[in-house]
Amino acid sequence: MNPVNQVSTTISSTNSKYPQPSSVEDKSSVEDKETPVKQLSNTNLKVNIKHPPEQCAQASDYTFRQVAITATAQTRLVNSTGFTLQPGPPPETTPVTEVLPGKNQQLHGIFELINQRLTYMEDVALFKDRENRAVEDLTREKMVLEKAMSDAKNAGLDPNSMEHFFQAQMNAAKAIQYGYIKQWSSARPANKKHRDLYSEVRPRLIELGKQIVSQISAYLKNGGKFDNNMQQDFVRLVNATHLSEDDKEKMFECLQRIRVI
Repeated sequence: MNPVNQVSTTISSTNSKYPQPSSVEDKSSVEDKETPVKQLSNTNLKVNIKHPPEQCAQASDYTFRQVAITATAQTRLVNSTGFTLQPGPPPETTPVTEVLPGKNQQLHGIFELINQRLTYMEDVALFKDRENRAVEDLTREKMVLEKAMSDAKNAGLDPNSMEHFFQAQMNAAKAIQYGYIKQWSSARPANKKHRDLYSEVRPRLIELGKQIVSQISAYLKNGGKFDNNMQQDFVRLVNATHLSEDDKEKMFECLQRIRVI
């Protein structure tokens, strides 16, 4: 270590947990040579003592402890030996993405709404299976996308980015329906009832879609972000039956692309 960055600190006999050896000058001569350190303002000091406190309390080898001081202000320090200490660089910091409790609650609310919307796909699949309807309905998909884009624009979100997210949701919804129908191919649930598609399921899906757009808008405008470290919560909370990990990943990626306008 460069001697410019070292400070040998004389421990005063009045602080006498650490008595000095007889070869060291007496207290009065040491005090005469000590120069008070100029008080710093707006300065961050990082002090690292070589020995832990419990070891220092038991030490009897009369050795001086070296104290490394890193200063980030422009003030220059002068120690008792006359060496000038130059200000060092500021300590390195790692940026941390912090989700405040309120934002965390908003985030989980969005994920739960997305999952709730997908859980209705069992009713949709059962209806289509019994009525011999195709899973894919492009006319209906177009209506859903147009409604989502309109809701997004009214909520202050980029409609195109919301379109991609809702398309990913619908792709996942179709995959879930196919999963149920394949499951029932060997044993169709004859007595299982489904909620009515027209009077109950679709109105509820429309309402959930509107809530999802509204909650995403409020979250983003409040400074929220869909960072990669939130994907684990998304995977945990969006867990509808027959939903694949691949579809979860695609939905989250599209969620990350939604922008405020």
